[in-house]
Amino acid sequence: MKTKLILLATIALGLFACTSKPETKTFKVNVNLANADGKTVYLQKEGQTLDSAVITNWDAVFETPVCQDNEMYGLMLKDWRRPFPFFTDNEDVTLEGDAQNPNAIVVKGSESQARLDAFTKSYNELEAKLEADSTMDQADKDEVLKMHCFDYVWDNPSDPVAHYVMYRYKWAFGPCELRTMIDNIHHVDSSLNTTNLKLAEEYVEKQERVQAGQPMIDFTQNDAEGNPVTLSQLAEGKLLLVDFWASWCPDCRKANPDVVAAYQKYHDQGFDVLGISFDTNKEAWLAAIEKDGLTWTHVSDLQGWGNAAGTLYAISFIPQNALIKDGMIVARNLEGQELMEEIGRQLEK
Repeated sequence: MKTKLILLATIALGLFACTSKPETKTFKVNVNLANADGKTVYLQKEGQTLDSAVITNWDAVFETPVCQDNEMYGLMLKDWRRPFPFFTDNEDVTLEGDAQNPNAIVVKGSESQARLDAFTKSYNELEAKLEADSTMDQADKDEVLKMHCFDYVWDNPSDPVAHYVMYRYKWAFGPCELRTMIDNIHHVDSSLNTTNLKLAEEYVEKQERVQAGQPMIDFTQNDAEGNPVTLSQLAEGKLLLVDFWASWCPDCRKANPDVVAAYQKYHDQGFDVLGISFDTNKEAWLAAIEKDGLTWTHVSDLQGWGNAAGTLYAISFIPQNALIKDGMIVARNLEGQELMEEIGRQLEK
């Protein structure tokens, strides 16, 4: 399946405060990570750090108050791109793995995590099977994987794990599909209010706000020299492609030649590009701009997946783009020949 760099820097870590029960019971989060001695590890919830510890002889232990909810926690090291999410079920859990490969960390002791691991295994196996099938085109393969997620959420509407699956793979679905899953969950149990369900609802609302036919959302972000660039000012009187990308994103770098070709063909006719980078390393960002020949305006707040403009436009994977004309979004996520044709069509209007 085509790589989707999912917006997991904002992955669901809980919206409810963690308040201990009257008996102030606690559970342990045991961390056992190779290649991490001397590093500080952070336990997170609600996107906030609850505690930190220095890993010694591969080990660190967090004593955590029992919570009234069964939401997710996150484990984070400084050099990781995003936190590693996990369920605990308010029971002692152990996280084992290698700090250099956080995606392969194994969580032991949580039944919810076991269900999530089982789903992830089934998804990965299906993806591998589809990749080996030369008789299907990529669009059909993507549809099969999407429906695998949809069916899991539909069949397990009351399970917080299914709510996490829905939010984790949100990039695969359009707003209407997400609305259908959310409505089914509420139909089964209107009292459900898990973190990932809330986040999915918020995401849908943002997605609906930035579809084709909606007014653009204005923002200001600095270029590499620290000069503020305002979207509405740059877009005035022209057709503008707002391109979300990053130097470290393979799919973005593969797509850049198509954007370059469109810019070279149509720039003199009133077409322009604004690049918005999800980088955190300024040097890598600027080097990629030069190497790929991206000669248009570029901005970034160097916050990675936390990029403020990306949040406004509900960017959950990259590359993505929005084509803007006369203050309106006229198309979303164009690529290749489709991008070239739509630019030509809009300029002729």
